[in-house]
Amino acid sequence: MVHRLLLLLLSVALAAGITFPTPISLVSADGTHLAAAWGAPAKATRGVLFVHQAGRTKEDWSFLADKLYHDGNVVLTVDLRGHGANRTATPAELTEADYQAMQTDVTAALAHLEAKGVTRVCIIGAELGANLAINAGVADPKVVSVVLLSPGMEIKGVIASDAVQRFGARPVALVAALDDRYGAHSAQTMDATALGEHTLKLLDSGGKGVKMLNADPTLEGWIVGWVGQHWEAPKAAPKP
Repeated sequence: MVHRLLLLLLSVALAAGITFPTPISLVSADGTHLAAAWGAPAKATRGVLFVHQAGRTKEDWSFLADKLYHDGNVVLTVDLRGHGANRTATPAELTEADYQAMQTDVTAALAHLEAKGVTRVCIIGAELGANLAINAGVADPKVVSVVLLSPGMEIKGVIASDAVQRFGARPVALVAALDDRYGAHSAQTMDATALGEHTLKLLDSGGKGVKMLNADPTLEGWIVGWVGQHWEAPKAAPKP
């Protein structure tokens, strides 16, 4: 009886899709193997990619990714090279070239989503991950929106000072805490250059990146709501 029940539960899970977190391995363009985790509700074509900040791991996103998975989205979290399960050196040993090469890690994650049938992607990034996210979005038209937590004009050699402007008319949400002066200043500057719909959320305090998710218990729900409202491509402006 117990065996039959387990088989029934397994069949229900398979029919519903791939549960999160299911571990997978990705390969970047230069052959670097990347630990990742994903979940895919049945027939879902909208995907959310999470990119962590320097010195952190994909596990930072576990709760938020689970919420977005249960909201009907494919979700994918990835350990950038030199981080988490991919760690082969201390953070101090990573070079600026290593950080810049992480852009290809994000590209590999986007390619995985596309190969699995995802047609529209929102990228959520924190600090370094925010810079990588917006640059990846500029280069990939299937990225329909981005959420940037504590972005910087430049972080670890990854420049994002003009990337929001180059992202064009697609929606951008920027979140920063005022006690992270660099992140707040960068977010405000980027917000001022946005060409499409843009939202700037400044917290009185909360630190940098994913620390804000712990500092403000309403932030995760706000992000889930914002993502859910921004899956459609922006309408072209009427011709004069």
